[in-house]
Amino acid sequence: MPTRTWTSVNGNTVEGSFEKEENGKVYLKRPDGSVIATTRAKLSPNDLLWIDARLNPEKVAKTESFGKATQLETTKMEGYKKIRRLILHTYARLTNNDRDDKMLAFLQRDALSMYGWQFVGADCYLTKSGKKGMIKEMQFLPQEPIPLREAVQMTRDKFTLPLPDPVIVKEITQDGETYWEVQGVPPYVSRALLLVDPETQNIKRFDFTFPPPGKP
Repeated sequence: MPTRTWTSVNGNTVEGSFEKEENGKVYLKRPDGSVIATTRAKLSPNDLLWIDARLNPEKVAKTESFGKATQLETTKMEGYKKIRRLILHTYARLTNNDRDDKMLAFLQRDALSMYGWQFVGADCYLTKSGKKGMIKEMQFLPQEPIPLREAVQMTRDKFTLPLPDPVIVKEITQDGETYWEVQGVPPYVSRALLLVDPETQNIKRFDFTFPPPGKP
């Protein structure tokens, strides 16, 4: 196997060639001949895709990779320009969403007029008293389907999500629908899915799932 740069989830890098994957561990041979062992959980999504493509090429899902767009590129993104930035982490930390005078209710009420979304939906975890607690899921519908490259940039910029560069998205099927799943999301987001419009093949909805209360 060729020597390449491997990156851990915390950003550390090591040069080495892939030796084998065994019992949940990945073995890499350094240029000096020494072998080190790590786990899949510690490797970047890019590295895992590289391994899987060589061990199980027939099982590897379709992926795309997108680097950060330049300012000039974003000025040409029509859907991108319509959307006002928000900080998704702020909504992930909200603990009480039961009342109509709360932050989530304002976002949903002003989705189009202030933020540029056709609609913002949300589902919440229930508290012990049966009221809406922390947010479980959020859905953002753009005014028209967005090209995938533009949608990935919007996921980074319009939700203020710290994502790797480049961002890798993986095609998945769920409940009969096709999505692109954003890889490398921060721990306060369980999943970030981009729903594909079957007619245009563009993105017609941005879906975010959040961990249950008590989990990071």
